[in-house]
Amino acid sequence: MTDELCEKIENDEFYKNFLADKPSPELQLTVAISDQIAKLSDGIEQLSSALQKQVREQYGALISQAKHAGTLNASIESITSHIETLQFGAERLRRQITVPYDLLETQTKVLGRLHEASHVLRQCARFLQVHRELDGTNDLAEQASIVNELEGLMEDVDLTKIDFLRDEIGTVKKAKQRLLKVANRDLFEGILKNKPDQVGVCVRIFHNLKILPKCLNNVLETFGSYLKDAIKESFAGTDVAKLRKTGVSSPAKERAEARQLKAPGKAPTLTNSSNFRTKLWQALEWLFLDEMYGHCTQVLFLQKCLLELPLGDDYTLAKEFDRKFWNNLEKQLVSSFKAAQSHVTQALQQGLPKLLSLARGLETKIDQHFTFGEQVFGSLEAGYLEKCANNFKVALADIDFPNQEVIDALVRVASTELNAAIVDPRLIGLVTGVLCVSNKDLWNKIERNVKLGSETQQVFDNPNVSQSQNITLANVICYHHEAINRLVQNLGTKFSALDAAKKLTSSLVEGKTIIMAILQPLIASIHSAVNVILLSMHREPGLNSNNISTAGPSLYMKELQDFIVRAWSTHILPFNDRAVIEQAGHNLAIRCIELFVQNLATIRPISSTGRQRLKADCHHLEGALKPIVPDLSSLGKSFRLLRAIASLFTVPPQELVEQTSEEGGVVPPYIVLFMLFGHAGNDMASPHVTAGWGNEKLLQWLESHTSERERLELITGALQKYRTVVRQKNITQYDPIYPIVTSYLENVVKQLH
Repeated sequence: MTDELCEKIENDEFYKNFLADKPSPELQLTVAISDQIAKLSDGIEQLSSALQKQVREQYGALISQAKHAGTLNASIESITSHIETLQFGAERLRRQITVPYDLLETQTKVLGRLHEASHVLRQCARFLQVHRELDGTNDLAEQASIVNELEGLMEDVDLTKIDFLRDEIGTVKKAKQRLLKVANRDLFEGILKNKPDQVGVCVRIFHNLKILPKCLNNVLETFGSYLKDAIKESFAGTDVAKLRKTGVSSPAKERAEARQLKAPGKAPTLTNSSNFRTKLWQALEWLFLDEMYGHCTQVLFLQKCLLELPLGDDYTLAKEFDRKFWNNLEKQLVSSFKAAQSHVTQALQQGLPKLLSLARGLETKIDQHFTFGEQVFGSLEAGYLEKCANNFKVALADIDFPNQEVIDALVRVASTELNAAIVDPRLIGLVTGVLCVSNKDLWNKIERNVKLGSETQQVFDNPNVSQSQNITLANVICYHHEAINRLVQNLGTKFSALDAAKKLTSSLVEGKTIIMAILQPLIASIHSAVNVILLSMHREPGLNSNNISTAGPSLYMKELQDFIVRAWSTHILPFNDRAVIEQAGHNLAIRCIELFVQNLATIRPISSTGRQRLKADCHHLEGALKPIVPDLSSLGKSFRLLRAIASLFTVPPQELVEQTSEEGGVVPPYIVLFMLFGHAGNDMASPHVTAGWGNEKLLQWLESHTSERERLELITGALQKYRTVVRQKNITQYDPIYPIVTSYLENVVKQLH
């Protein structure tokens, strides 16, 4: 019933307006006030009736809740009584604790004040006792220790507020001021006059006053200030006489007077560039060898005095004192070089070797105790190297076809620059790098003029225009190579021991590469011609006849002798690079012997007289090779091979095997086997014939297959083919050479394993 009444009221338009958060005034105006009151009264009456009905229906439950509420109120009153009892007990307990605590706190404060008063009195007593010691000693270092102790007492307790100590405290302050004044004065005087005892006393004073680190920093700052002024005066080109008069070792008064001479308004002295540079370098020489040297010796002297004293915690600072001074000096030089005026910077850059010479002179003068780092003069290196590069470029400027005059000009510049830069290993390394770049530029100019192609490869006629031009260019490179090597020697062992010398000489390999590129086609053509001439050995008439003459060389050998003499003298000897020619001659001689032996071993058929003829050709070949290699013994194993073949070519097969059976012999096993095949009949064909190759194809195969095992496999295949032929032809007996060949081959194969 209640839910229905609530829903009815909520859905009624009149009541809904009154129940809304913001009633609509328009709706209220449309109904008369009396009607609104009557309507509201009716609604209230309905709600009241509904509430009374609910009360009647829930009467029993409401009575029960009322009883529970009474019981709860009684319990709350009981709890309230217990809480009041507890509060009273807690208050009584608090009074029992706080009263003794307050009394104890008051007594503690009194005791603390008594302790403070006692401590102040003890400190005052100690202060007066130590103060009496101050009056009783004349040792300045001991006085400094006493003053330091008194200051410690004063810092522990503010004794300045105690009236009866004011005079003593004033005495302590005056004593400290007096000690500092004496120590500062005597320290610099002792350093300037090299008085170790005086400096030691001053250092002990500062140490005992616990201000030695600050004192040493002040010394470094003072030296740094003096050096800064000295560098500034040097860069200004001041006369050395004035600089020596007003050096840092001079008294402060003279230094101040010297500065007053350059006050504003005094007309500057105008000098020309040459005069200024002369004065500049004189001033720089004074700066490094007098002023800086003086400071270095003073620093080292002071450090020696420091390290001889028991400094305790200050020992590390004393040990690093010289390094700090030098680091400050280097930083001062670096900043001064960067901040210098343009004309000074230009003079320093162009005269960098002279500046480095002064630096090395200072290092030597102080026995290398201090050495300048690479970064100190780094800002000047770029300008100096640019000047060097320009000088080298001038020597090669507008040169299209270099000649010996160009090389002479380049080497003169290189000699001047390297001699100037030799004072410093780093600088000469950088200058050498610039020279290497110029050498590369030279080789590029030469390489652009080198002619390559088929016209530069002919060796059967006089050199043509292209070949003559290549020879000229190669000789220019050789001349340059020799000139650079002479330059390295002239610079002496000091330069030769540097990495720069190795870098310079190793860079010449690039020029050698151009020479080899010019020579290689000629050498290849000569090798090819020699190969063709030696192949003609197989076409030599009468080698299978016993009626030929053994006197004099064979036709192919005469041709080989004439060709080598003509080609070598016409196309190779005009090159001036003896080392390259000698190496090429050795290679050609070795190749000639190798081809000669290979053709000799494979020639078939041949008579005993033909063998004698070819044996004589071995000796004629020696004569043919002497124009290119005067000392054939320098060929080593190849020359011994030629001599061995000359003695073995005419011996019987069994003796041939016996003389070559030792492991590691001069004659290769495959050559011995080919020579044995030459003693066999027609059915036992040579390995290359069995493979269907001609003599030229065999030589090509041997050149590309240098392994002894591969060459023996070719021979093994020929023997297998021969056995097949024997079976196919039903031959009852092998060739007498066959067992000799197979036995020798087996032994050789065993040795390879």
